[in-house]
Amino acid sequence: MEVQCPTCSAKFKVPDTVSVATCPYCGTTFKLETREEVGEHFFFPPMRKDAGGVLLKFLSRQYGAPADITGAKITKKALHWVPVYFFYLHGRSTRWSTIEEVRFVGIPAGSPFQGMLRDYPFPIRGKRFFDEAVVGKGEYYEPKMSREGAEAMARSIMESALRSEAGQEDKSLGGVEIEVKYQGLVHYPLWEVHYEYSGQSFAGYVDGTDGRVVQAEYPLMSGARKKASLLGVGVLAAGLVIGIIAAGAYGSTWGLLGGLIPGGAGAFGIFQKGAVKKRKVSEVMRLNKGNLYFKPM
Repeated sequence: MEVQCPTCSAKFKVPDTVSVATCPYCGTTFKLETREEVGEHFFFPPMRKDAGGVLLKFLSRQYGAPADITGAKITKKALHWVPVYFFYLHGRSTRWSTIEEVRFVGIPAGSPFQGMLRDYPFPIRGKRFFDEAVVGKGEYYEPKMSREGAEAMARSIMESALRSEAGQEDKSLGGVEIEVKYQGLVHYPLWEVHYEYSGQSFAGYVDGTDGRVVQAEYPLMSGARKKASLLGVGVLAAGLVIGIIAAGAYGSTWGLLGGLIPGGAGAFGIFQKGAVKKRKVSEVMRLNKGNLYFKPM
C-alpha cells in the first residue's frame, strides 16, 4: 500500500502487514494508523555465515558433547526480526558524587523471544536505517510494548545498577537523577536452528549479527555422565571422612554432620548434573537463577 510521510509529505509503498513505517527520504518513523512519529527505526544486517554451522561448531567445544556433533542434521533454520527499543542512560546519586553509571540498554518489545533476550548485551554499533525489504526475509514482529513502557523498564534497570553500586560502597543511595535518551527502535536478527542427533531433536538460537550463541541445547555423552557420577561419589566420601575425623576429635556427632552436610550438598549438585541427558549452554549470558553455562534440562 502507499503511505505519505507526515514530515516531508513524500509518498512511498510499504507492505500491508506493517503498522510502523520509515520514510526512505527523510528517515522519519511513524505509526501508519495515527501518523504519530515514533523515533528513528533501524535494523542490523544479518551475518553471512551459516547459522547452523556456527551453532554446531560452538557445541562441539562444550563439555561432554559428542565428538561428531558437527555432522548433525540441521532440520530447520528460521530468521526472526525482534523489535528492540534502545536507550542511552546516565544515572547518578544526588547524595554521593562517586555513585554514577552510564549504560546503553536494549529492551525487547515483542516476539516469542522477549523473555530469552531480557538483559541480552545487544551491540551498539552496526545498525542501519530500516529497510522495508527485511520484512519479507524472515518472521517479522511488531512491537507489543510501548516506547514509554520500555523507557520505564530502562529506568528501573539503571536505578537497580545505582543501588547495587551504592551497596558495594556500603552507602545509602539517596535520591537519583536519571537522564534517558531514546536511541530508536531496532529490528534485531535472531536465527532459530533445530538439529537432530541420534534420533533426538535439539534447538538453538544464534545472534544474527555476529554468530554468538544466545542459547542452545546438546546431548551429554554417557562417558561424561559417568565421570560426573564418580566425582560426586568422591566428594561424598571426602565429606564422610572429614566428618568421622571431626567427630573423633571433638567427641560429638556434630562433627560428623559438619562433614556430611557440605559433602552431601556438593555431591547432590554433581549427581544432578551427571544424570541429565541434555545440557543448555550460552556463549554470552547467564540466567538469573542458576548457571546457564551448566544447567540441566
